Amino acid sequence: MFSQVDIGSFGSFTDLAWKKSLKDAGNTVQNFKRLNVLYGRNYSGKTTLSRIFRALETGRIPLNYVGSTFTVHGDKGDVTQSGLAGHGYDVRVYNRDFVNENLSFLVNQTNGEIKTFAIVGEKNKEIEDALAAIQVKLGNVESKAGLRYELEAKKKERDRTKGNHKTASTSLEDKLRSHANDKIKQNRTYGPAVYNIDSIKKDIGSVKKASFTPLTTEEQAVKVNLLKQEALPDITDTVSINLKIESINKVAEELLSRSIKPTQAIQELLNETALQAWVKQGIPLHKDKRDTCAFCRQDLPHDIWQVLDSHFSKESTDLESSIDSCLTSITTEIQATSGFLTLNGDKFYAEEKVSFETSKKSLADCLKVYKQDLEALKAALDRRKNTLFQPVAMPVFRHDSTAIQRCADDINALIAKSNGRTSSLEKDKTAARESLRLTDVASFIGDITYDSELVRIAGLKTDSDNANTAYTEAEAEILKQEAEVTRLQGQQKDERKGAKRVNDLLNHFFGHDGIKLEAKDNAEKTAVKFEVTRDGKSAYNLSEGECSLIAFCYFIAKLEEPDSKGKDLIIYIDDPISSLDGNHIFFMFSLIESLIAKPIKNTDGSNSYRYKQLFISTHNLDFLKYLKKISLPNEKNHGGSQHFIVERNGGSSQISLMPSYLRDYITEFNYLFHQIYKCRNQGGANESHEPFYGFGNNLRKFLEAFLFFKFPYHDDKNDAFERIKKFFGEEDPTAIALVNRLNNEFSHLESIPDRGFKPVEIPEISKVANYVLDKIYATDSAQYNSLLKSIGEPERTH
Repeated sequence: MFSQVDIGSFGSFTDLAWKKSLKDAGNTVQNFKRLNVLYGRNYSGKTTLSRIFRALETGRIPLNYVGSTFTVHGDKGDVTQSGLAGHGYDVRVYNRDFVNENLSFLVNQTNGEIKTFAIVGEKNKEIEDALAAIQVKLGNVESKAGLRYELEAKKKERDRTKGNHKTASTSLEDKLRSHANDKIKQNRTYGPAVYNIDSIKKDIGSVKKASFTPLTTEEQAVKVNLLKQEALPDITDTVSINLKIESINKVAEELLSRSIKPTQAIQELLNETALQAWVKQGIPLHKDKRDTCAFCRQDLPHDIWQVLDSHFSKESTDLESSIDSCLTSITTEIQATSGFLTLNGDKFYAEEKVSFETSKKSLADCLKVYKQDLEALKAALDRRKNTLFQPVAMPVFRHDSTAIQRCADDINALIAKSNGRTSSLEKDKTAARESLRLTDVASFIGDITYDSELVRIAGLKTDSDNANTAYTEAEAEILKQEAEVTRLQGQQKDERKGAKRVNDLLNHFFGHDGIKLEAKDNAEKTAVKFEVTRDGKSAYNLSEGECSLIAFCYFIAKLEEPDSKGKDLIIYIDDPISSLDGNHIFFMFSLIESLIAKPIKNTDGSNSYRYKQLFISTHNLDFLKYLKKISLPNEKNHGGSQHFIVERNGGSSQISLMPSYLRDYITEFNYLFHQIYKCRNQGGANESHEPFYGFGNNLRKFLEAFLFFKFPYHDDKNDAFERIKKFFGEEDPTAIALVNRLNNEFSHLESIPDRGFKPVEIPEISKVANYVLDKIYATDSAQYNSLLKSIGEPERTH
């Protein structure tokens, strides 16, 4: 069933929001129910509303309604103007468009036609049994049996599993989206300006590859530093190491092992190395300068220099000189080691800086050993110098020349690599950002157990697919059975029975046995066509009333065609009593009551209905009065009933709940009284100005009816205005003014046409309305309060 309709734009309807407009006195939204009666004056928008429902039946928007927007809410889902096909509601609408499409002959009797339709013909026991068996197999949801009930259960399971899969999938998607937008995108270190859920899914694919290895904490720090790095100038220095220890070693080895002897040795000096060194140092301080010892002040022996020269021979002097020369070379080499590497890490890019510092330390360690070896060789030479006549053992070297050269080569390679990085810096930064981002993504999917979630979602998807397959197969089986029903019903179809059913309705309900709808063979006798006849002859110049009767009986009979019979129909009947007299209006009501609205008594005493939902709209108060007596579905068990009013305020139509004076009393008299009552307060014009514009005519018609029954005698001196004088008081100047204004201004414009071009005088209308209401209350308070009650207003006490 349908519950509500929201209309953005459709004909005279604009911005109709059901939940705002359709509320009762308790501010509770009221929906469509099983039976719905709608009243509205001509041109209020009733037929326009019916066209929305007919669009659901035909699957297309009517012509000249381009750009329309609406949503019909119901228990099988919402239907919008863009989803008219396949919505699942079986709708049948009787309105002007139905007549134009199916009975164009009634509109254009020259070129029009009446479309044929067939209904189920005489019963065939075998076919009936087959149809009954299929219907039992199909079953229904209400009886909780059959394929349709099973389909409903499968639909719930499909929806449940689909919901579970969607919830899990959406949850994972939300986590990915949140991390992409709130974490990575916001991290300007490695987050690109354009990064979304598709981007993170792509990155997840990258980190899932076997070749991917996440960065360590140290590597991440290096990458971050690289991103901060600006382009550096090329390093022009290189490390060039030429170790001279091999050549020095050869000289030193010979000096340390050279054997020399004094010409005439002084044994005492040979025995005391320190003394010999002390003497040797003193010779240049005394020779050719002193005759006395600078230390002890004793006279030197006259032959001291010959003795000493014999001890310190030329050979020893040469050795000493050679040792000094070698020591100088060693000192120079030691000093040179500190200049082998003058570079610092600041000249390198971040990634090479770490390797440089490592190689630099390795080189320094190797050179330290090298320097120690030089120092050891120097110490050995110093010892030989102090013991010229005693050989000294060659020290053992511990340095690794190959390692020193390897460190130098590594540093030179880093220099070349760093210099080359300048041209590729931006590319390296891009790669660093990607590595950092992918490491972040790898950590994230580990935190949310991404792989496990994928497995779980895949399982839920399998459950959903299986449930959907079960539902689809069950639905296909139902469609197969329904197709078989259609096929069997087709064997019973009889188009002549369709015409006969229309004639039966015309005759039974309206007594028209002169006008008939006949099914005649065409000239080739290959098809049947419908033709309206009167007394056996083709009928033309049909009255509007006759057209209305034929059209509605056609619609009722058409409900029995195979495509409609047996289905849960939503029936919408729009103003079926056009141009009918009072008797025919009653018979029209009787037809609707007997064949559609009246419930069927089941064997257990409960009621069932021929329709799923019924809408009836009318502009006729007499027909509305009869509809008050229509069979109403029980509110608790069968969906209840509701009454609405369609009104046009200005240029826009609106739907609201029917006032009690129309729903309960059904007279124009009550309506006119309500319109006057609405004008008692000036503020009412802000909510609805229509009663104020119609005030004159409404007041004149109300007083004519009200005072006629009070003063029923009529002669030339007792017309409507004379009755007004009698009721309000002939001497009351206000009453005389009221008579004049009613006669000359409020309800007529011909004598004062300029008033039609002026705004309505709201304060004056309110004053007149209150004067009339007060007078009625003062004359007969009981009748006045009864009128108030009829329009849903509280009684007046003073």
